[in-house]
Amino acid sequence: MNMDFEAVMDLDYSTQHLGIHPRTFFDKVYNAFYECLFEGLNVMKKYLSDEYSHVVSTDVILSSTDSLFQELMKHLDKSIDKLEIYIDSNVFMIPNHVVLSEDEIHLTNPATKEQDKELDKEIEQIKQRILEERIRKSIFKSKIEEQKCVKEELLIFKNKLQQLIAVIHLSRESQEELKFTIERCVEIWDTIKRPSQFK
Repeated sequence: MNMDFEAVMDLDYSTQHLGIHPRTFFDKVYNAFYECLFEGLNVMKKYLSDEYSHVVSTDVILSSTDSLFQELMKHLDKSIDKLEIYIDSNVFMIPNHVVLSEDEIHLTNPATKEQDKELDKEIEQIKQRILEERIRKSIFKSKIEEQKCVKEELLIFKNKLQQLIAVIHLSRESQEELKFTIERCVEIWDTIKRPSQFK
């Protein structure tokens, strides 16, 4: 059941005044009735199964008592709703002249219009600060997300750069090997071109 703000505040005031939340009271009443019905039908179910199982099958007894339980629960729900409305209106209702001790200050020292205006102004300022703080948090959060993306891109760039450096090193080694091979080939060629000393 949806409740508006004023209804919730009334319940809170009732809880302060009575020392118990009205909903807790109704829950306990409902649970007590429910347990009585449940246990009573279980006793009846066992009695019928023990005494009349030769007349009516156990399955019929079980299904019939379950149907009876469901029907009784519907009536219980309606009765509890009516009881709740009556008690809320006649028992848990707090008269207008009743004021809790912590609220008496509002009667002895009522706020002036100027104080109300000042309070409204402070509330608006607080709301504005909250809004600004939320905006700052939102911007900060977006900046953090942006930095995460930049960090990921930098890591990717770093890995690519390391791979490129490794390729360059391999290329340098290959160039040095190629240079050494060419030099050896030139030496061998020079040796081949040189006239033999043994002719």
